[in-house]
Amino acid sequence: MITSDRHEKALLGGTERFVGNDHIELIPAVPSILMAYYEHELATEETITAWGSKASRKYVDVSTSKKVRKAAEPFLKWLEEADDEDSEEDDEDDE
Repeated sequence: MITSDRHEKALLGGTERFVGNDHIELIPAVPSILMAYYEHELATEETITAWGSKASRKYVDVSTSKKVRKAAEPFLKWLEEADDEDSEEDDEDDE
């Protein structure tokens, strides 16, 4: 069902709406939700990182968007650190 970048963005937006508007008790679970999307290849690192970089009012109001993205920070940081480690390993392999 998710076959393009656009679909991935819609999934993240729908999740933002579901968690931010309908089930605010799930906001602390956002990192786990994103991890599941990532592990099951429902959303790529690039799409998740881009989504997390800026609040949007496309699916929810801006304050809700900021809350959801704030909750996502541990996962976004993990992605960034994992990417940094991969870069370091690539540098070592080149030597």
